[in-house]
Amino acid sequence: MAILDTEDRGAVLVARFNHANAHNPMSVELENAIRTVCRETEENPAVRALLLTGGTDRSFCAGGDLNEVAQLSGRAAVEACIDRLIDFYSTILKVTKPTIAAIGGYAIGIGFQLALSCDWRVGSPETKLLMWELKHGIACVIGSYLLESFVGRAAMSDIVYGCEAVPISWALNHKLLHEVVDSEHLVEKALTRAQILSEFPDATFRRTKESVNRGLLAGLQEIASEAKEAHVAGVASRAAQQHYKNVLEH
Repeated sequence: MAILDTEDRGAVLVARFNHANAHNPMSVELENAIRTVCRETEENPAVRALLLTGGTDRSFCAGGDLNEVAQLSGRAAVEACIDRLIDFYSTILKVTKPTIAAIGGYAIGIGFQLALSCDWRVGSPETKLLMWELKHGIACVIGSYLLESFVGRAAMSDIVYGCEAVPISWALNHKLLHEVVDSEHLVEKALTRAQILSEFPDATFRRTKESVNRGLLAGLQEIASEAKEAHVAGVASRAAQQHYKNVLEH
């Protein structure tokens, strides 16, 4: 079974995450598949927009795959993981064509950050946007940076330190979600938006998006060292290990 299913819907390339776990944790395999589909979108002139989704009746992405994350130890491995994640978000941000996220179920940590890397986000009343890393002993430097860039310092603090799901009405008002529809219509609504954006003239959309994302991309590089040190400290303290153990055993 492929970790990612793709389908051409006119000029829109639809990519459905297909992890064996219905909450679509972000494994290295899934991450690399998304990278590949981003490159395909950028390089194929027939593709005018990319829609990322966890699919029907599945989560968008409930954070990192704990079977892999729980094995991280030592500075070199942690630093390599942070470099890889920053490059992952940057790969999505560098797609010069429209990127749309259809966010069903959970979007936690990496999943939330993945969604923020897209141009347009469609959710449902059941969508759960969460940055709950801190209460589980996991650093949240990258997530904090992205959220502060989107909604400001005070709101970022509420989300990151509160560790609770963002209320849907608030997410909609502050454009963490651009549209909210019934879950059964989530993917089709996101596809409709992708089709609208795919019809925009290419040159002006591309140049505008490159300009809009330039500062965000530079900021990700600037915080890389801080993110590494924070995650190295977290792994060394073993603060997250009990959380990983509890989740994996249940």
